[in-house]
Amino acid sequence: MASKLSYYLSMLQRLRPRQASPKIWNYAKYRILPKRPIVSCRRYTPQIIGLSVTKRCNLNCGYCNAAKMLHEGKSDWIEAEATLEKVQRLFDRPLCRNCLLVDLLGGEPLLVKDLDKIVAFLTHTGRLTNTSTNGLLLASRIKDLKRAGISRINVSLYEANRSVLDRDLCAINSVFPVHTSIVLLRSQVERDPERLLETVRFAKEQGCLSMRFWMYRPMGLDPRSDEVLQDSNPAYLEFRRRVDEAFPNFCLWPAVVQAGRVCKSCSQLWQRITCDMLGNMTPCCGIDEVLSGSEGNLFQSDADVVFNHPRLVAMRKQLLDPNAEPPGPCAHCNLLGETGW
Repeated sequence: MASKLSYYLSMLQRLRPRQASPKIWNYAKYRILPKRPIVSCRRYTPQIIGLSVTKRCNLNCGYCNAAKMLHEGKSDWIEAEATLEKVQRLFDRPLCRNCLLVDLLGGEPLLVKDLDKIVAFLTHTGRLTNTSTNGLLLASRIKDLKRAGISRINVSLYEANRSVLDRDLCAINSVFPVHTSIVLLRSQVERDPERLLETVRFAKEQGCLSMRFWMYRPMGLDPRSDEVLQDSNPAYLEFRRRVDEAFPNFCLWPAVVQAGRVCKSCSQLWQRITCDMLGNMTPCCGIDEVLSGSEGNLFQSDADVVFNHPRLVAMRKQLLDPNAEPPGPCAHCNLLGETGW
């Protein structure tokens, strides 16, 4: 299995020590201090921001929440589209200033015109930057993103983008080697593991750095709980064995949804915030519902109010209580057993 430690070390090598020092201190305080349902921003602030830079996408995947948000008309996509000025304003907010890692999310982030300028700003201010893309536009933008100082690029592999990646991925890796990922559905693992193995082989042969298997979570326009993988699934265990045997030290495996007794070790509600360019927050990366009221908006409330939104506090209490069930949205989330970084 690819080492998480090597991933962290490779990211740390991209930091600018002087600019990053207050952010590293903020991270250290998070690691040392005990978790509480209510978190004072005088103790620490989030280390990771999942930043939705666009609602648009040039693909339409049923399990993606970007399509759901556009379909339901929850926000005007033009107002929610990132520009350099909007990002600078957001990171001037107290809750965001000591963030160490920024995940640039979508939709499809490469549709954002200012993306390389945004990456350059975040890099200059001592932050690590990561983005996930379908890769359809990556060949035309990879040199600018490398020049801007992007820390990591992940290319999501689908049937819909395979022909473009067949053409472009090797050339992209010659400029800036990327990581890859696949979303694992139960039906794929049980019925067509050979196709998944072939996709891993393709990524490795094209010169990609790793393959990460994302576990399907019921989100988007067509949530399907029957596609969730559990850690006791025999087909999944056999698939994982075959992958690690065929491609040693290439693949990363996040936690799978736990069967039986549940370990509630997720740190998302303490370590990370997820928001759009309008300042609207969602509880975590696995929930696409915006937090209600002005206390769920970074521009409308103080940092302590936003970081301790009633819904976040209630969910933290359930996670910390060993006798309580997991919060409802967490029941089918594979990250429930992840400790974060």
